[in-house]
Amino acid sequence: MSLRRILVIAKLTGVELSRRRIALGLLTALPLAFYGSQVSRGSDAVITGGVAMAFSVAGASIFVALTARPVDARLILAGYRPSELLLGRLLLLELFGLLITGIFSAIMVFGSDPIHPWAVASGVALVALTSVPFGLAVGAVSPHELEGVLILIGVVGVQLTLYSTELAAKFLPFWGGQRLLDHSVNAVAAGAAVPANALYAAGLLALATYFMTRRAPAVGGTKRHPRELLRASRHAPV
Repeated sequence: MSLRRILVIAKLTGVELSRRRIALGLLTALPLAFYGSQVSRGSDAVITGGVAMAFSVAGASIFVALTARPVDARLILAGYRPSELLLGRLLLLELFGLLITGIFSAIMVFGSDPIHPWAVASGVALVALTSVPFGLAVGAVSPHELEGVLILIGVVGVQLTLYSTELAAKFLPFWGGQRLLDHSVNAVAAGAAVPANALYAAGLLALATYFMTRRAPAVGGTKRHPRELLRASRHAPV
């Protein structure tokens, strides 16, 4: 595994995101709209806005995972490993997530004056950190962007309808962040929020790795002629 190659993939991911500035702007504005629509109703707006922030980071991760599929075949032919491709994207997307975390946290801390401001930042960070492997995993299993976005809307939408104290909420990937956000405004016990999110993130990353590795031999296996592989990569579905 090469650090230089990982950084190259991170740079290419940044270029791909820069081409989707309008989509990223809309994805970022959506959670802010959720928060803004709830802020007059009480401090629980922090929970709504923080969980809805998954739309921004996970949405960007889904776009990256899907649009990179045809490119992956050529990169594997050039000697890149699937793990290097995944880690490069993970690095850039997590940095993007932390940037969004800083913006969201500042807006919600000053806008809602929570009991524990540090828990707001921590909760939003947990949502962002889990959103990247979630988006990469969804992008790895979804045939097209529409299906991936619908999965994202469904999971985040259900999470938003549940309280962090409900059993069903604990089986969804953003429960840890939701619990910390709940702690920041309602002083409920944080419990196993961080370990739960870490396990979810690790599981989702493993899922994304599995599907990337499984797909790689079909387009980059050494038993097929290079010209045949290149032809297959050019016609690979997005």
